[in-house]
Amino acid sequence: MSQRLCCIALALLVATNARAQTDSSLKLTTKSAAAAADFRAGVRDYENLSFESASAHFKAAITADPAFGLARVLYAGTSGTLDQSQLEAEVNRGVTDAAKASNKELILASAYKEAILGNADVANALFRAAAQLMPNDRLLAFAATGGVFAANLEAARELVAKYPDYPLGYNSLAYLNWPDDRAAALAAAKRQVELNPTAPNPHDTYAELLQWNGNFAEAAAHYKEATTLSPKFPEAFVGLAEVAALQGQYDQARNYLNQAIANSWSPQQRLGYMRQIVGTYALQGDNTNVLKSLEAALAEAKAERDKRATAIIYSQIATVQANAASAGTAHQSIAQSKAAIADLPWNVHFYDAMAHGLLKHWGPAGQELAALKAQAEKDDAVPKPMLAALEGYLLTQQGKAAEALRVLMASDTTHLLVMNRIAEAHAALGHRAEAAAWNNRVNSNYAINLADFTNVNTRRRARLAVR
Repeated sequence: MSQRLCCIALALLVATNARAQTDSSLKLTTKSAAAAADFRAGVRDYENLSFESASAHFKAAITADPAFGLARVLYAGTSGTLDQSQLEAEVNRGVTDAAKASNKELILASAYKEAILGNADVANALFRAAAQLMPNDRLLAFAATGGVFAANLEAARELVAKYPDYPLGYNSLAYLNWPDDRAAALAAAKRQVELNPTAPNPHDTYAELLQWNGNFAEAAAHYKEATTLSPKFPEAFVGLAEVAALQGQYDQARNYLNQAIANSWSPQQRLGYMRQIVGTYALQGDNTNVLKSLEAALAEAKAERDKRATAIIYSQIATVQANAASAGTAHQSIAQSKAAIADLPWNVHFYDAMAHGLLKHWGPAGQELAALKAQAEKDDAVPKPMLAALEGYLLTQQGKAAEALRVLMASDTTHLLVMNRIAEAHAALGHRAEAAAWNNRVNSNYAINLADFTNVNTRRRARLAVR
């Protein structure tokens, strides 16, 4: 599974095996042949990690049979378009409907619900129970290990040893091996392609790891293969854009992203690709077009009534305006970011603090930092490295680089932005060799995320610093 995918299905990544849907161990209780057929098609795509296509099939299944609870829960987990209240309503309704079906469907629906809502321990226990009831279901065995991101390396190895011809097991093995054994990771990803060559995501996964390893030509070949396979897989165009951008081919990267937009499954996905176009201009250092593309993304977010994205984009616009020393327009954008949504995302405090810092307005910048720290106390979703990176930046810019280093070195020093801020603090202290070493760590990291405004700006700064 490509690590750049970020829908709820990634946290879940569990479903009944397509084989199990025709096996006597689980008889679907829906009386609609159309619903059953779409459900099976959805499960097949789900197991092949084509979540958008799976979601379309699950949606069709509940349209044909609104009481098909198991299909409803899986639709909720793969949709990626539901807000939290809608998500909870769908999974709760699905479990209620599944309770009127069979015990096995109820257990599965309950397990999926807990996984979707982030209750991993409860979900894993339910999946283990389901696996005992349906011992021939390989995907349930996979789910019982904790899935891709919850699984550990030992569990992934055991699953592959038990089911050596099961492609999905190799996906987990590839990503879990990557930090410590790149050769083993690449071999696992390659094996998944060999076992499942006609599905797009295995090629995308292998391409992504090849990209991370610096094998750009091979990565591009597998990304291109993924674009030719069914169902349509726009993320492969994103991979091609990443490879192009890493090589300074920015126009080509934008061409690929426009193809991703043309093949997108939903307005939300289209907006995400528009924000990646912003990233190509930021990496290129073309601030005029950064602003223009941010404004285009803002218009799209407003059209989709996405208040969260609207608030974040306004705050990103503020940083660009502040960088150009346009204090008046930056302050206006900061105010608009605050007015866009009542429950401010942590990103708004981060970017608004950056905008104030770029303008050397230390009082307001400190207030935003304090607000972000307060939010982090209550919300585990606030990334601690981003908090440290912000504090380190503000300290360095105020002539307190030694203090900044203490904050930064106590954080996650493998985080790209933290590494860049460490380099900046060393540079401010006159430590040229140390600064270059940290920036080179950034420059040798090819796991780029064009949608992450800090990621691309970090890379641009690190690249410029070592020229």
